[in-house]
Amino acid sequence: MGVAKFLHAADLHLGAPLESLGESIDSVSFERVKSLVNRAFDRLVDVAIEEDVEFVVLAGDVYDTADRDPGARRRLLLGLRRLTENNIKVFMVHGNHDPLTRDIKNMVLPEGVVVFPAGKLGSVMVTMSNGVEVTVAGVSYAKKEETENLVPLFAGLTGNTIVGVLHTNVGGDNSVHKNYAPSTAAELQSSPVHYWALGHIHKRSVNPIGSGWWAYPGNLQGRSVKSSECGAKGVLIVDVEDDGRVLEPRFVDCSMVRFERVSVPVDSVEEITQLNDVVNEVLAGVVADASGVPVLVRLELTGSTDLAEIRSMDAPSWKSTIESMLEEAVDVMGDGSIVKVRTSCRAKIDLTAERERKTVLSAALKKLDELDLDAESKSAVVDVLVNAMTEAS
Repeated sequence: MGVAKFLHAADLHLGAPLESLGESIDSVSFERVKSLVNRAFDRLVDVAIEEDVEFVVLAGDVYDTADRDPGARRRLLLGLRRLTENNIKVFMVHGNHDPLTRDIKNMVLPEGVVVFPAGKLGSVMVTMSNGVEVTVAGVSYAKKEETENLVPLFAGLTGNTIVGVLHTNVGGDNSVHKNYAPSTAAELQSSPVHYWALGHIHKRSVNPIGSGWWAYPGNLQGRSVKSSECGAKGVLIVDVEDDGRVLEPRFVDCSMVRFERVSVPVDSVEEITQLNDVVNEVLAGVVADASGVPVLVRLELTGSTDLAEIRSMDAPSWKSTIESMLEEAVDVMGDGSIVKVRTSCRAKIDLTAERERKTVLSAALKKLDELDLDAESKSAVVDVLVNAMTEAS
C-alpha cells in the first residue's frame, strides 16, 4: 500500500522576543523580521498539508517561555486547528522553555491534539493509511530543569513501529544547550523505539540506530546570528514503509528569514576601494543560496592584509569604511541586511622569509614542515600560528 508519512518538528520557540537583534537593526526592520519569524509555524502547517502527512510530532519548546505571550498562544491554536481540520493528528511534549505547568494543561486544544504527560509516559496507537500500526509515545517536562534521564520510561513499549517523542540532550553536550534530560546514543539504540523524534538541540542531526533513527530537526526558525541559529531551519518528513520500516528522514526548509555567519577573505584586496566589490560578491552568493528568503548576516573580514583600516575595529577609518560597505550592501541584500561586522584579519607575512629568521614563529613553521599533513591542513595550522603571533606582538 506504499509509504505513509509524518512530520517531526521541535523548538518552535513561539513568542521569542529576538532581543539579541534589538541593537543590531533599525526598529522598522526589527518589526518586519519579527513578523516573518512569527509566520514560521504557518509554514510548518503548510508543509504538513502539502506533504499529506498523517500526524505531526512537536518535540518540546513549542513556546519560548512558560508564560507565553497571547500572540504565541493564538498562533499555535490557529495552526493546530488547520492541521486537525485536514485530518492531521498532533502529538506534543513540553520541554525546558515551556514545562507542562497547570495553565498549559488547562489550555483548550482542538480534538486530535495529544499532549503527553509529565513524569510518566503517554502513548497512542495510530493506524496509518498504508495499514501500519504506529505507537507514538512521549513524556513532557514538569519543570524547567529536568535532570532525570527519561529514556528508561520507554523501555516497556512493544510494537513493530514505535516513535518516541522526547526533549533531551544526547551525549551531554552542554556547550550550547543545557544538559536537560540527559541521555546517550547507546541508550537510544538499546531501546525498543524505532524513530526517536527529539528536541532541544538547535542544530539538525540525523543518526542511524539499528533498524531506525534518532534525529533532531533543529529549531523551526533561526532567531539570531549565533552559530546554532544560522542556516536553513525547518522540519523533518519521515516515511514509513508498508512493512513498518522507518526510512531516513528528509529535511524541508520552513525559514521565513535566515540568519548567516559569513566570512569574507580580504587577501586579494590591495586598495581599500576594492573591499566593497569583494564583500558584495560573497553576499550575492549568500542571498542566492537563500532562494528568496531574507538573510540577516554577521559578516567577518578574514585573511591577511596590509590595510590597517580593515585589520582593526579601533582604526580611525574603520567606521567610515564599514558605513560605505553597509550602504552599498543594501542593493545586494534585498530585504535582508548586515546586522554585525567583525574583523579577524592579520598583517601579511612573508612566510618564506620568516623561516630564515630566528623567531618562535620560524621554529614552529619549520617543525610544521616536517609533519605529514596535507596542504589544506598545513595552511589552516599556519593561519592559527600567524594569527596567534600577530595578536601577541
